[in-house]
Amino acid sequence: MTFPRLKPTPLLFAFAIAAALTGCERKMPRVYDAPKDRPFVPPKETAQNEDGGRDNGAKPPARDEEKVWRPALTWTLPADWKDVGADAANVGRFAAGDASVAITALTSMEGKETILVNMWRQVRKQEPLDEADAAKMLKEVPIAGAKGTMFEVADEQGGKPSRFVVAFTHRPEGSLFFKIQGPDAAVTAQKPAFFEFLKTVKFAEGAVPTPAPAPEAKGWPVELPAGWAEVAPGPMQQAKFSVPEKDGAKAEVTVSIFPSATGGTVENVKRWRNQLKLAAIPDDEIAKLAQPLAGAPEGSIIVDLKNEARALTGAIVPRDGQWFFIKLLGDAPAVAAAREAFVTFATKLP
Repeated sequence: MTFPRLKPTPLLFAFAIAAALTGCERKMPRVYDAPKDRPFVPPKETAQNEDGGRDNGAKPPARDEEKVWRPALTWTLPADWKDVGADAANVGRFAAGDASVAITALTSMEGKETILVNMWRQVRKQEPLDEADAAKMLKEVPIAGAKGTMFEVADEQGGKPSRFVVAFTHRPEGSLFFKIQGPDAAVTAQKPAFFEFLKTVKFAEGAVPTPAPAPEAKGWPVELPAGWAEVAPGPMQQAKFSVPEKDGAKAEVTVSIFPSATGGTVENVKRWRNQLKLAAIPDDEIAKLAQPLAGAPEGSIIVDLKNEARALTGAIVPRDGQWFFIKLLGDAPAVAAAREAFVTFATKLP
C-alpha cells in the first residue's frame, strides 16, 4: 500500500469569520461618511520582540508567502471603527467598539458552506446540524459588489452572551472571509455598520490576485504501517486509513492539512475533547494535555484522550508553512494497539 499524495484543501480559518442576516426585518444600515478608500498594502514581514513589540524586516519562521492568497483590497471604514492593522493571518483587522472584525483569505471553500456552519458550531461546543438545517442558517448578503453568504451563531463565552457573524464570498482565486465577534450586545449594535462595510470592499484596481498553488506533501513514508488500509476521506480530510482491529474493536486515522494552526493547541484539543464528549476543563489544564511529539519538527504536539470505551490520539505537526492534523480515533483497545504505529507515522517527516 503506498501513501497517497496529499493535496490540501485548507479549512475555514481557524475558526472565526463574520457577517449577519440581511433578510431580517430591520432598518437598513446608514451609510457612513468616512475617509476615502485606501488600498491595502501587505505589510513587511515582522517578528515579535520578547516585549511584544515588532521588528520591521525580521522574517517570522515557517512563513511561505507563495502559498498564501493575499488579495489587494480597498474599503471605507465606518466612522467609529479603528484600523488595527493586518497581520500574517489576516488581510485586515479592525476594532468596532467592543467587537472585533477581521478579513481573511483562504483557498476556495465553495460548495462546503454547510460544512463551515457545523465546523463553527463544533468550535463553539454546539451540536452539529443536519444538511437541511445547516443550509437554513445561510443567508445572502452583498459583498464587494457580488453575492456573498453569511451565518451567525450566538452562545456564551465566559458565562456572558456572545455572538459572531461570518460572511464570505467566493472568487476563482479563493474564498474571502469576514468576521465580527465579541459580546452579544456589541456585535448586535455593529451589525448594520458591518453590512455596510461589506458593500464598500473592493478589489484594488489593476490588482490581479493569484491563487496559491496546491502544496504537495513531501517526505511521508511510501509504505503504510502494517495492516493499515486506505479508505475514502471525509470533508476537510486529505487521507483516511483503517487500522487493524483489536478483539473486534475498530479505529481510523485521518490526515488534514491547513495553512494555519486553526485556533492553536488549546482550541484544537478542546475540539478533540468534544468529539469524545468529555467535560469542559480550564484552558490551563487543557494546555497541559499536549506533550511534545519526539522526533517530529519543532512545535509538534501529541495528545492522548479517553472517555470510557472511546479514545483519541491526536498530533499536530507544523511543516513547510502548513499544519498537519493527524488523528487516531475509535474504540479504546484498537487505539491503544495502533498508537505506536501512529507515532511512527506522524514523525516520518524530513
